[in-house]
Amino acid sequence: MKNNISLRLIGLFIFMVGQAQAQTYADESLIFGRINPGGSARIQAMGGAQVALGGDYSSAYSNPAGIGFYNKSEVTLSLGTGFYSSSSRYLNQTTSDSKSNFNIPGFSLVLHTDKDNGKLVSGNFAISFNRVNNFNKSFTYQGTNVNNSMIDYFAQQSDGYGPYQFNSNNNGNTSAYNTLSRLGYENYLIGPNSEQTPNGDTTLYHSNAPGGVAPLQREQVQTSGAQNQWNIAYSLNVGDFFFVGAAVGISSINYQSQKKYTETYNTLTNSLNSFELDETLHVNGTGFNGTLGVIVKPKDFIQFGLSATTPTSYPTLTENYSATLTSNWNNYSFTDATNPSNNRILNGQINSQISYNEPFLYGLSTPWRLRAGATCFIQKHGFLTAEVEKVNYQNAAFSSNSSTPYDFSGDNSEIKIRFRNTFNVRVGGEYRYQKYRARLGYSYMPDPYSIPQNNIDNAIQGYTGGLGYRTPVYFIDLGFSLTQWNSTYQPYSLYQSSGALRSDSPVVNNSHSNPSVIITFGFIL
Repeated sequence: MKNNISLRLIGLFIFMVGQAQAQTYADESLIFGRINPGGSARIQAMGGAQVALGGDYSSAYSNPAGIGFYNKSEVTLSLGTGFYSSSSRYLNQTTSDSKSNFNIPGFSLVLHTDKDNGKLVSGNFAISFNRVNNFNKSFTYQGTNVNNSMIDYFAQQSDGYGPYQFNSNNNGNTSAYNTLSRLGYENYLIGPNSEQTPNGDTTLYHSNAPGGVAPLQREQVQTSGAQNQWNIAYSLNVGDFFFVGAAVGISSINYQSQKKYTETYNTLTNSLNSFELDETLHVNGTGFNGTLGVIVKPKDFIQFGLSATTPTSYPTLTENYSATLTSNWNNYSFTDATNPSNNRILNGQINSQISYNEPFLYGLSTPWRLRAGATCFIQKHGFLTAEVEKVNYQNAAFSSNSSTPYDFSGDNSEIKIRFRNTFNVRVGGEYRYQKYRARLGYSYMPDPYSIPQNNIDNAIQGYTGGLGYRTPVYFIDLGFSLTQWNSTYQPYSLYQSSGALRSDSPVVNNSHSNPSVIITFGFIL
């Protein structure tokens, strides 16, 4: 299945992370591996910096040693909403889109136990839930393309196939059946050269797009879902000096993408009026990881944290894909020079689709994550905290499933070539006045690509802030964040005979902005 649909399926992942130049699943590894720390409103208001802090349920995810700072039991609930917006530039035309989403990004239970056993002060157990990736986004672009059409892409991708290979009943030789090119062929958008030249080459294809008419191209790409993680953590407090903890993470992926691509031709009769391509992708699965961490507090005013998280192993990701192509014709006279019996008048609507009775199954392993940080306390007035996170995106890898075997060696090699080692930075601070808190933060995730994609820096920056109110019985924290990044997207790619990407392949330049608000309610037990 995957081998057949890979001609365009990678496009369903691209707008989240940038533009792929090769038809592989490398970008999927980045989407599910390039995650944010998540956590409470307090932590998010400080840019997500938390490795050397402690005393917050978010530590169960980033550094379980921080759970050791609790001296009482606690339960929390977080509520959030995002207001994503995009601006897309295509063929000198700018189009805006937006999408909002309410979610429950976290909740937790921390249970405190006094040890009173020499230097062993206490042991704390925590169960937490964090949203670490939000897929609810949308962008739209449109423009008149005087250079080419997606029909040219269908034709180019069909070269080398005989029409019989588009047939599902061809004695097993159906290597082109589950491709978008087959949909183009069945909609009469493309055809073998034998239709134009008697007994011509049946493995080379031409376009039936109206000659001399530039299509208006428009597409909306919407994604939804989230990547969440449950954490089960335990931490020990040794002499209020050394804190050590471990956690098991249970991560879930629920990713959905819907694309609606249209081309409209300004013609009246005897031609193609328009066509629409609708694609849907759904990926879900559960993975597991482990985290070890320590925090050392040599003096009351400073402490250092260090943690390591193993790769998240998703033994089985389940992928479902479908596509429908619909064309609208107005009295077009179709002729076949080699087989005149095929001649007909195309009028009205034609459609065909790709759908699968069984999903495609495969495995994914994301990279290690190493974090180090420090927190400096300014007496009782607050603190400053910072951390660095090392992630080598080259170490992600796919694996085959026996139910749907596939050779991922090409995809895994592409990951090692296209991505690089990065260091994410997060800084934040909190000011305290009696029961009130004020917070600010900043985060920076560098471009993960080894070579810039279409001359775009795919770095992600976050600007954060928030307020808090704390009593001995309960607390309320409010966090604000603004996340911004740029990316590019190609609806289709055309290639020269040498295999190089053609310069007139269409490119969409996207600017993304995601303001969000989160509120955390906490109760001391």
